[in-house]
Amino acid sequence: MPPDDFERFRRLVLEDRALQVALEATAEVPAFIALARKLGAERGCHFTEVDIREAIRSARREWNERWI
Repeated sequence: MPPDDFERFRRLVLEDRALQVALEATAEVPAFIALARKLGAERGCHFTEVDIREAIRSARREWNERWI
């Protein structure tokens, strides 16, 4: 099964330092979400705000579980 657009974009970000820098420079969540969606769409990856918020929650949960 091919990865969904959000997963494809996530992989692109992991491989592209310029994308990482652009996203890291955006501290506020609403601005981060808007930028991620824009950068994703420019690369043919279309996903929702909900997809991003779920990924953020999941990452926070995983990080917290490491320390509990």
